[in-house]
Amino acid sequence: MQKGLFITATDTDVGKTLISGAIAAALKARGINVGVVKPVASGGVRNINAKLVSEDASFLMAAAGLGEEWRQEVNPVCLAPALTPAVAATVSGVTINRAKLIAICRSMLAQAELTLVEGVGGIAAPIWEDYLVADMVLELKLPAILVARANLGTINHTVLTASYARQQGIKLGGIIINRWDEDQVTVLERSNLAYIERLTGLPVLGRFPTVAAVAADSASMARLGQVAEQHVAIDEVVSLMQGGTSYGETGTKR
Repeated sequence: MQKGLFITATDTDVGKTLISGAIAAALKARGINVGVVKPVASGGVRNINAKLVSEDASFLMAAAGLGEEWRQEVNPVCLAPALTPAVAATVSGVTINRAKLIAICRSMLAQAELTLVEGVGGIAAPIWEDYLVADMVLELKLPAILVARANLGTINHTVLTASYARQQGIKLGGIIINRWDEDQVTVLERSNLAYIERLTGLPVLGRFPTVAAVAADSASMARLGQVAEQHVAIDEVVSLMQGGTSYGETGTKR
């Protein structure tokens, strides 16, 4: 059985990479050999060697303690345009090989004790032609966690995303709310949280606070892992990655 988890979200710029990195850092701190994969990334930048790289992938590699030699296995496809991958690839004259992406993800799943695979954008974002993030989750046969915002509009986005995921047959493990700052939350955020749990039937596995930019050094990543331990149910995340509870079409346990 593949031991891993797919991290997706209600939208782009919700904080999937931060949450993925934080969980990876927490697992690493527990002594777990953790793998990370960002199969496709857009909005790549040129590094000092003029090579196109994904900053999201760099962040995940630092969190998991993986050196530069792992880059191709962590992020096999990096595209320059900051567009949905299917469009970014077409604009760049690149053909995305779906079978290769899946093979690389499975290779990491086979090598690591536990592996986090991070999607791009929301769960219905097109990776290549009509192949969506949801299709990749299904092909990898991994449970998924939704990362959502706490602010106005999140009920609609989260409920619709959870409903769509279930319609596709994706096994959901729960929701992590990003940018939840306990000393600043109001009736808006608390009511959003209550309705999300009620309407999706999914557990909220974490309320992750707003964090400043995290440097890609071991000390900073260790601190990020500590934040994850404090604000995310890491034991439950590990159980999910090992084949534990996920939720079916109506929110019932599987």
